[in-house]
Amino acid sequence: MSDHHHDDVDLLKWPDALGPEWTCEPVAAGLGGGTALAIGHEGNHVATVGVKRIVESEFAATYPSGLRDRLLVPEEGAPAEAIQLASEFVMSQDPACRRLVVACEEEDLKAIGVAEAAGYRFVVDVDLNRGSFALLTAEPAWVLEESRNIDEVPTV
Repeated sequence: MSDHHHDDVDLLKWPDALGPEWTCEPVAAGLGGGTALAIGHEGNHVATVGVKRIVESEFAATYPSGLRDRLLVPEEGAPAEAIQLASEFVMSQDPACRRLVVACEEEDLKAIGVAEAAGYRFVVDVDLNRGSFALLTAEPAWVLEESRNIDEVPTV
């Protein structure tokens, strides 16, 4: 056990698991090799979240993206629970995926807040021809642990 003690809020902590009343089902192959995930709650459709490889998106050149990074595109009005559940599904289907990204219009504070409530954190603002976007990311626990243990990285 580490002797480091932090009283700060853990910004890298994933939200609590959702109950079994929440469901996530792949419904179709999307453009660019992506998929669409239907999110339900108590048997009712809540939202659809598109998922595709970031390298096949317009955001590929905006940060040092990995081949397995995924872009999640929640439909307008999707709640945080839908984004969280879709994210957990993607991470469970591809354990080697290092990063999930949600791109919100830079001025859309409501969408940014929803993504943050879903376990994402703001990383950078980027500019594309069609506008400015805030990129928020979520990483699986094994990636977060690597970043926490940066002082323990072997140097030889």
